[in-house]
Amino acid sequence: MNLKGILVSILVLFAVSSWAQMAPKPGPEVKKLDYFVGTWSVEGTIAQGPWGAGGKFSSTDTSEWMPGSFFVEGHSDFKMPPEVGGDGKATSFMGYDTDQNMYTYDEFNSQGRRETSKGTVSGDTWTWTSTQNYDGQEVKQKMTIKVLTPASYSLKFEISIDGTNWMTFFDAKATKK
Repeated sequence: MNLKGILVSILVLFAVSSWAQMAPKPGPEVKKLDYFVGTWSVEGTIAQGPWGAGGKFSSTDTSEWMPGSFFVEGHSDFKMPPEVGGDGKATSFMGYDTDQNMYTYDEFNSQGRRETSKGTVSGDTWTWTSTQNYDGQEVKQKMTIKVLTPASYSLKFEISIDGTNWMTFFDAKATKK
């Protein structure tokens, strides 16, 4: 190999090494999502309301880190009362938006719905907010998750038309398998 070839090889190795050192790494906010990784069993009760009589529901949620460990990918199989949609499946992605200093949650389900939420965490409480349109009516939504133990958390999902008066849609508990 001539001198020019050796210099080019050294420059390429230096460039690759420098790029690898500059590749982004997940920050401490992203690492907090590790709590949700694993398989969870969720059981809860949908309250009676304008959506119907309510009733029991359940889901099995399995989540894992995507390559790079910036996003948690989840898959859910859920069983709901028929008047609130019935059984189905969902795929979700949780992450952290450093520009907005907010957690993100995007879900797509087999009933044709897409959910986009923004979240915050304070101590052991996660709060996720979003807005959905149901039959032309804009509905504000709030999911509060309280970590109870390393393997369990409670959920409360509330809805509001005006953002001031909230009605509980469901309460549930998740347990890690």
